[in-house]
Amino acid sequence: MIFLSLMLACPKQVEPVVEMAPPAPTVDRSKPGPLESSNFTLPVIQTGTLSNGMKVVVVENHELPVVQVRAVFNTGSWTDKAKHEGLASVSMDMLNEGAGDRDGKQISADLKALASSVSSNASSDSATVRADSLKKNLEPTLDIWAEVLLEPTFPKSEWTRIQNQRILDLESARTNPDSMAWIVTDRLIYGSTYEGRTTTEASLKAISTKDMKAWYQTHLVPSNGTLLVGGDITLAEIQPLLEARLGSVAPGKAAVLPEIETIQPTETTIYLVDKPGAAQSMVKAVRFVPARDQPEYWDLMVGNSAWGGMFMARLNMNLREDKGYTYGARSGIYNNQAGALWVASSSVQSEVTAPAMSELFAELAQVQAERPLTVDEVEYAKSNRVLGYPGSFETVDYLVGSRSTVWRYGLPENWEEMYIPGVQGVTPEKAQSTFVEQVASQPLVVTVVGDLASIKAPIVALGYPVVVLDLDGNVVEDN
Repeated sequence: MIFLSLMLACPKQVEPVVEMAPPAPTVDRSKPGPLESSNFTLPVIQTGTLSNGMKVVVVENHELPVVQVRAVFNTGSWTDKAKHEGLASVSMDMLNEGAGDRDGKQISADLKALASSVSSNASSDSATVRADSLKKNLEPTLDIWAEVLLEPTFPKSEWTRIQNQRILDLESARTNPDSMAWIVTDRLIYGSTYEGRTTTEASLKAISTKDMKAWYQTHLVPSNGTLLVGGDITLAEIQPLLEARLGSVAPGKAAVLPEIETIQPTETTIYLVDKPGAAQSMVKAVRFVPARDQPEYWDLMVGNSAWGGMFMARLNMNLREDKGYTYGARSGIYNNQAGALWVASSSVQSEVTAPAMSELFAELAQVQAERPLTVDEVEYAKSNRVLGYPGSFETVDYLVGSRSTVWRYGLPENWEEMYIPGVQGVTPEKAQSTFVEQVASQPLVVTVVGDLASIKAPIVALGYPVVVLDLDGNVVEDN
């Protein structure tokens, strides 16, 4: 068996916004019940604006003499042009391979001398150039960060090296059960848009440094981004440093972003992908659910936590503790530019793939009427979330990341303040009814990657429609 992972490994890059329960304090796990509450004060958020209109957001944390600065842009791999999938990701990777008069080795050496780091990456929904520095070395670190952000050279020799490595990574991902399951699932729910578009060896080979420069010039413009700062710094200290380096850059005009298609299942269907000889099967069940801007979101979050979003939830207690089919099973809500996706996932032993799936379906059926969520289960889920929430804000990384999420997805400015009241306001009745209405009673897309020679027949016997696909989403067999 291998341990469950809801956060996908390479090559899929996602925002850190999976709504699963945070870790709770040590408790008596003999039965669920509410935990004691604690006092919590959110950090104060300060905002400013550069001369070119670029917003600056600062969250102070003076416990350690460190500062983090992120330039975050409203773009990402979903902007990749056809037959050039992977363009945003590799373009961002290339930023610190050469900038201004420095090559990649010099950038690395200069940062090492400062005990600082500068990194750049693109996820599905955003692109980020980040600097981490001791406060005493902030100014020279910002010099390098700004150079990487504003003067990338996209050296062809470095692209050849990165391109070869990316192709090797793709080959590895196409043999990783979790990655395989996501590749197929994304195609089933997004079609040929958004995360349904997959980077291939051919698309990587089609990308040139000229394409990277064009993507960079189109998407990494001040009007398309914001500056997020956290740590041992104030707005009064950081704004003039950012103004000196970025304030004179022309705002630019952001490109029109492509449309996203979402395909909601109308009938629960099981899609099988063959991995001959696999000792385990990866099982994922998904459907779209109300996003964070919908009124039922908090009810759904808590209901899901009680059913499958934490160790003590029903799904894990059944598949791990009772049946011993897996090391872990969880469900969570994955938020992205397309909205919100409910995902239940586990890796199970091949010989118990069908029984494990049967238990998953049974738990969804039973919660509808036979065994609704109890008051104790819901109250434990609520307190588990509330008590785990304050600890997240102890790190600068989370502070800045949370603000990035608020900006990127257009959430209310007081989003962090809404969390605890939102969770605490959920009643057991609403958690139950919303989870049933949005998930338990609804059709699912179920993807299974495993050794079809041993798992197919028992899965077909479960009585659901079964379709065998190859990894490119082509139908091999339809039962």
